[in-house]
Amino acid sequence: MSSTEQTVIDIIAKTCGLERERITLDATLKDLDVHSLDAVQVLFEIEDRYNISVPERDDQYSTGTVRDLVNGVDKLVAAKAAAV
Repeated sequence: MSSTEQTVIDIIAKTCGLERERITLDATLKDLDVHSLDAVQVLFEIEDRYNISVPERDDQYSTGTVRDLVNGVDKLVAAKAAAV
């Protein structure tokens, strides 16, 4: 498991009060019964942790998987590093 995967899963678990073992890369936040306000808080925590801005999409909550979120974070971090 990559560092980003571990960090994102830890953020989801802490922010949403979920057992870490319950969170899989193929689960959506909706699958995990994460409410939309908690999902927004997860994004805020990720933004703070990585000092990035995660664009919000309408389908992100219902169809995006944890893996999609991790991949998005990796791309945003890489883009930020390339811009420096």
